[in-house]
Amino acid sequence: MRLRDTGAVDITELTGKILGRREKDCDPLRIVQAGHPALRRRAVRARERLEDGRLEVALLLELAEAMTVTMRAAPGVGLAAPQVGLPLSFYVIEDRYADEPGEDEVGDLLERRPLPLRALLDPVLEPLGTQRVYAFEGCLSVDGWQSIVPRSRRVLLRATELLGDGSLREVEEEHVGWTARILQHETDHLAGTLCHDLCVPRSYIDARYGSRYDDLGEAVRRLGLSGEIAELGPGEVMTS
Repeated sequence: MRLRDTGAVDITELTGKILGRREKDCDPLRIVQAGHPALRRRAVRARERLEDGRLEVALLLELAEAMTVTMRAAPGVGLAAPQVGLPLSFYVIEDRYADEPGEDEVGDLLERRPLPLRALLDPVLEPLGTQRVYAFEGCLSVDGWQSIVPRSRRVLLRATELLGDGSLREVEEEHVGWTARILQHETDHLAGTLCHDLCVPRSYIDARYGSRYDDLGEAVRRLGLSGEIAELGPGEVMTS
């Protein structure tokens, strides 16, 4: 896609090309990998392009549906438009985590709860408080790898939500735990940041080894990690 002199991309044209690469409408989109330029540029604001007519709601709904299919097929809990090669400030999130207390100690520790499907435009996050939670993260655009990323435990989300009927609504909400982590991960994509850019040094691992480090103390010991993470006690993931 040729860039204009202003540095702006024709979002409608590029969205149409990305969607048109599927053989069938129910097929997932191609998830681009680290090295693709869309993952490293700041995404353009979606609401402005809807309001000035450069992007139609019907096309955005089609994109949201295709991105949802792609996210679920991967599988993942979030997918940002830059991950399908589109530098647009937009993502879908969903966590079908089975909320069964006591059956998943790691999930309980990270405050993981089911998250219904949502499509968000132009999200802005504000960290609330000073608590940070350490956990391994993976990224669909760095397939097969994980690293330990510190995140704010609690955030304030301001965004425009795209609803299924094509209407838009403004949201301002507080989120905590794993949902806050998902929001931070996907919002970072819109600024051209990958989760591994923020990781604890030396914590980058092949995802196949992930189960060995469910206890972060094992990661600290085996990987030779240092800094704040090394001060966590047994079974701890959070600092203040």
